[in-house]
Amino acid sequence: MPFASTAGRERFHRRLLAAWQQLFAQWMNRRIPPARQAVLGHRNIFILPNRQGLGFMLVLALMFIGAVNYESNLAFALVFLLLSMFVVSIFHTFRNLAGLRVSVVSGTGVFAGEMAELIVILHREGRRSHESVRLCYPSAQPQVCDLISGREARVSLFVPAVKRGWLKPGRLVIDTVFPFGICRAWSLLDLRVRSLVYPAPLECDLDYLLSNQLRSGNTSLVRGSEDFYSLREYRLGDPLRHVAWKNYASGQGMLVKEYASTMDQKVWLRWEMFAPLDTETRLSHMCWCALRLDEAGLDFGLALPGFSLPPGRGEAHYRQVLESLALFGSTSSA
Repeated sequence: MPFASTAGRERFHRRLLAAWQQLFAQWMNRRIPPARQAVLGHRNIFILPNRQGLGFMLVLALMFIGAVNYESNLAFALVFLLLSMFVVSIFHTFRNLAGLRVSVVSGTGVFAGEMAELIVILHREGRRSHESVRLCYPSAQPQVCDLISGREARVSLFVPAVKRGWLKPGRLVIDTVFPFGICRAWSLLDLRVRSLVYPAPLECDLDYLLSNQLRSGNTSLVRGSEDFYSLREYRLGDPLRHVAWKNYASGQGMLVKEYASTMDQKVWLRWEMFAPLDTETRLSHMCWCALRLDEAGLDFGLALPGFSLPPGRGEAHYRQVLESLALFGSTSSA
């Protein structure tokens, strides 16, 4: 049947493309092995005429045919002059990349759906300048930089963070067509960079979750002493019974009474609290709750299947919670 044959051809083409991509990746790993940094040279720079260069060569071929046909010495001189310029372009385009030391560092972790920042560092060894150097990842917007006066240049590339976990952007493409624009020199570098992507925060009823914990006796938002300490602005998750209603009525805004024992508040984010939602939705809700609890300055712990993080607070604890959510179910967290 025509439909079946068309579907079969599409499957065959996909398999053929996948096999070709795998072979190319294996060859690239042998030719340019992954490394934390790379110095561009003869082994890892490729150079070929680009579309403009192919057009230039075609024009030269037509001019040469015309010179032979009309036996014109002036035409021969022009052809060889342009051909020598093409050869010189090959050397200068190659030299525009050669000698660059390239490394990449990742920015801070981002949430799924945001753009992850990867900072490419270019360092020149000698005094030679490097102009119109283009940098990009397969899914990033290209950036062009010049390295003329300084010894080092930093370029930020932004890669879409589609899903949680480790984001591996692939090989960095660094290329140039400088100076004449008729030859393209490029390199494909695997600099072993990755960026951590946290689950996309998804809002939920945090007040309800905390009230459930209070009723079950798992935590006490205010334990022991009821000594009044100070007033602060209301934060999501604060018990309504601690709101200073008199101040609110007088137009001072939503303020909360803090007690001496408020600093001992502890909250648990447990996997079972978000049943019967699917895994990714649970993680997104837990991520949103972690954001709010960190803003509120509360001690909170995390309980996932097979993993538990004791209650704590502060930037280090907050990042550890987000990392645990990002890598939940991953085969490797290293």
